Amino acid sequence: MNLWTSTPPMLRQISVRAAMDILLHEGPTSRADLAKKTGLSKQTMSEVIRMLETEGWVRVKGIVSGKVGRSAVTYEVAPDAGCVIGLDIGATTIRLAIADIAGAIVHEVERPVGDHVGEDLLQHVNGIVEAALKKARIARNKVLLAAVAMPGVVDPDTGRLSLAPNLSDIGGLDIVATLQAILRCDVIIENDVNAAVIGETWKGAGVGLDSVAFLSMGTGIGLGLLVNGKLMRGAKGAAGEIAYLPFGADPYADQSLERGALECAIGARGILERYGDPEGAVTVRDVLERAETQELRAIETVRETARLAALLVVSVHAMLDPGKILLGGNVGRNPLMVRSVNEALPISTHAGISVEASTLGARATLVGAVAMALNQLHNALFSPQDLPSEMRLPG
Repeated sequence: MNLWTSTPPMLRQISVRAAMDILLHEGPTSRADLAKKTGLSKQTMSEVIRMLETEGWVRVKGIVSGKVGRSAVTYEVAPDAGCVIGLDIGATTIRLAIADIAGAIVHEVERPVGDHVGEDLLQHVNGIVEAALKKARIARNKVLLAAVAMPGVVDPDTGRLSLAPNLSDIGGLDIVATLQAILRCDVIIENDVNAAVIGETWKGAGVGLDSVAFLSMGTGIGLGLLVNGKLMRGAKGAAGEIAYLPFGADPYADQSLERGALECAIGARGILERYGDPEGAVTVRDVLERAETQELRAIETVRETARLAALLVVSVHAMLDPGKILLGGNVGRNPLMVRSVNEALPISTHAGISVEASTLGARATLVGAVAMALNQLHNALFSPQDLPSEMRLPG
């Protein structure tokens, strides 16, 4: 199915959008109430509902009684009309969620990347999708759109992944074309941290805010920015690639040019090098746990990492003034790291900046991928393509 080719008359598109917006956000509603809430005539609303019901997007929910002798049929978005897939492909873990068209996540799974690299990794992803659809008892042709979140930036002209050293094995592939062929549906690709900030504003700590910064600290580091309700992507999609900020380590060193100076300082590898264990005999989680038990070397490692992260927070706040700054990633959302960054802030700035942990945790990117897939789908199916504004995600 090509979601972007159906073009009914503009007035009909506007009427469909108005009706679906109510049904997605308020649930089962009668035609009379839909007409009242949208300002459309009852006749127009009847025609809209009839069309949506015929096409399978809306179904009868039930009958509600009103005044004496009166009853009304209520309608709802048909959840089994189609679904979207959200995928979070990381360096070590693949997360997948299937959501119905009404916005409910009906199946979710997490699997290791294992030894899969290059195109074999993408085939591995397809195997996970096939197994998930089978378990959820969903036919493949019901999948209308997939959103895939991964580190780095996908070039819109070549479809190739860049700025993702931890997934360099697929850097030479046309990711978009390959995934569309494998998954057999339209696919959108988004940076993993961009997806995470969308996830937090849909279901997490950023609900109700239109300006949020999401700082991810883990294997790598990244920044997702929502400003005035819109993702900041930049001219080439590389906005938020904070790994390459020139502080924390020597910005002219070969390693800094490859991975970014700041990532060399506060990414997982940099933290272990600061601790004195670059070979990885211990993990960053071990270092954090040892700091909690008052091991001096671990405490100093966490303190210096938090100091650099606090400087990053100050920089983001000075440039963008977000309504909230969230720390995510395996390292960033750790309670000790969040506490340590907040303790380091007063010596870096007089501004009253508060940093909070991501409430969605490891699921932030996956939830964001689902949100982006749903939003794209709803707008493609139910919103006039020539209107500048997009439909809202269901709550």
